[in-house]
Amino acid sequence: MPEVPALRRSVAILRHLAGSNRPVSAGALVRALALPRSSVYELLAVLEELGLVTKSSTGYLLGAGVSELGSAYMRTNPLQRMAQPIVRELAEQTGATAQLAVLRGWETVYLVKEQAVRSAAVITATGVRMPAYLTATGRAIMSALSGREVLALLSGEDAFVNRTGRGPTSLRQLNELLRRTRELGYAVERGEISTEITTVAAPVFDVLDRPIAAVGLSVRAGEPGRPGDRSGGPGGVRWRVH
Repeated sequence: MPEVPALRRSVAILRHLAGSNRPVSAGALVRALALPRSSVYELLAVLEELGLVTKSSTGYLLGAGVSELGSAYMRTNPLQRMAQPIVRELAEQTGATAQLAVLRGWETVYLVKEQAVRSAAVITATGVRMPAYLTATGRAIMSALSGREVLALLSGEDAFVNRTGRGPTSLRQLNELLRRTRELGYAVERGEISTEITTVAAPVFDVLDRPIAAVGLSVRAGEPGRPGDRSGGPGGVRWRVH
């Protein structure tokens, strides 16, 4: 097998960062991995340039580029094709707008959107991106991730933004939202994307129990008997892809 020391060392650094719940200093990486100090600093500089790691005041974390690679891998499978008829049926059964979304870095990307005849008009469409922390689908997926993975996703964001004056404005507020989402088993977004729209979403898991997407239902706020008023998430089930 060909020896590519720089590649092996880079992967070792990424794996070590993935196993830490907090930033890791370059010195700690040198000691933990028994690598030359000069090599560690050189590799960190390249990894940071590529977006695979990000530097904080106390050390290094995984960067958003790692999540993008994971999302790209996920998009090569037949998820979108498999989900299309399910999302369409969900929209027809509920009379709502149903969507399938994934994470790409700190953003939600919508892969599938189906609307019932009289469903609410929502601004999301296939290919549209939104800050994940504002969307029910984004928060549904993030609630199933570890704390360090959430930090990695947000590493490319300088500040929390909002569209309607609602939504989390700090990591502390987001973590509280994610905690409540985990307790409920689904996420709720009330007017953070469009003031008159309420969305509920549940994460979709793969066979390894990893969250790979989320299914959401959007209705006009206050409509009786619709998903926004139910005590359960979309379909009231745990979604899984086999």
